[in-house]
Amino acid sequence: MNTIIEINEYQFDARFPLRPNHLNPNAPWAFGDGPGYLFETFGEEFNFVRSQDPRTVWTLLDSDDGDQLLVNGFHFVNRIGYLISNAPVDDSLTIQCRIPTTSEPA
Repeated sequence: MNTIIEINEYQFDARFPLRPNHLNPNAPWAFGDGPGYLFETFGEEFNFVRSQDPRTVWTLLDSDDGDQLLVNGFHFVNRIGYLISNAPVDDSLTIQCRIPTTSEPA
């Protein structure tokens, strides 16, 4: 049985530090002036992601409600790109992190 856990962006950042995209100096998902972390869904970057431990791979997805969703593992439908964490996720877990694309009105 697979357990689904929902976490927020702060929990994700604390639990799953990311590896920078060393193949693309202009990769998105950057923090400040630092390197970007998002890997493409094709070509050399995708081949690199596929060569990694699948327990460290995260897929950034477009969700049906307009937000984005980070989910551990390889996913292909609605994928935007991939992230690679330094910390693996147990095979029995599915971890989701919702990334709102719009801010709530005050």
